[in-house]
Amino acid sequence: MISCYPQLLSSNLDKTIKPKMDFLRDVGFSTPDLIFLLSKNPYIFARSLDNRIVPAYGFLKGILGTDEAVILTVKRAQWLLSKDLHNLMGSKIGLLQDHGVPNSRISAFIKRKPRCFLGVHLDRFTEALTKVKAMGFEPSSSFFDVAIGTITGISESHWEEKFELYRSFGWSEDDILSAFKKQPQIMNLSKDKLRKMMDFFSKELGLGLSVVSHYPNLLLLSLEKTVIPRWSVIRVLMSHGILNKDVNFYSICHLKEKEFLEKYVIKYQEKIPQVLEAYQGRTVIGG
Repeated sequence: MISCYPQLLSSNLDKTIKPKMDFLRDVGFSTPDLIFLLSKNPYIFARSLDNRIVPAYGFLKGILGTDEAVILTVKRAQWLLSKDLHNLMGSKIGLLQDHGVPNSRISAFIKRKPRCFLGVHLDRFTEALTKVKAMGFEPSSSFFDVAIGTITGISESHWEEKFELYRSFGWSEDDILSAFKKQPQIMNLSKDKLRKMMDFFSKELGLGLSVVSHYPNLLLLSLEKTVIPRWSVIRVLMSHGILNKDVNFYSICHLKEKEFLEKYVIKYQEKIPQVLEAYQGRTVIGG
């Protein structure tokens, strides 16, 4: 804190520091919360308690509803209480309301991605909102704000590069837009991850392009932690005639870990010990 804000050493403890600490404790910040917040944003001590911190906190609570929600959001964007939130966020919130986005979705948007409301210019935000509506996203949909956050988070050139990458996999523009509507975060994935995932789905699982574009959530999974271990287990079970080749691997990938273990590993490990070996990575894919 001192290295970032050396003026802290000359601050008046009783008049400058203590009142702010007391306010933050009173609204529910725990000691670990305060340590985290102040280490990330010591400049909060330079802001007026009455003119900046309290109004910012009140603005957030009016939207998010509870102290707990405000604290969670501030921990994600530690400089929130240092800003004039009414001027910085009010126009974007009003814009979303004007386009029919429910207050519950606006609240969820702010909690999930507060930086989108402060770090993105209003013109860029408006442009993204217009683009998302033109794509057919419903304002009440949980993906409406996710799509806005995704578009505002990447440059136009980056957007085009991702489109070109998906085209290189054989996807049409309709395929890409359809997949984006189902899971906007596919545009945030790195090129390296996308190539590895598509290569594995195509060569190892034999999944057609239409299958992956229809189930874009597959691309968000971890290849090493989820896809490969589960496919290894399924492959062992298929080789023993327990499962057939028409098994829905998409559904299997989206089982909770405990469910998958109980249904496909624990259930068969005594009769077929190889399922545990496969799950633990001791069975080589393609071998």
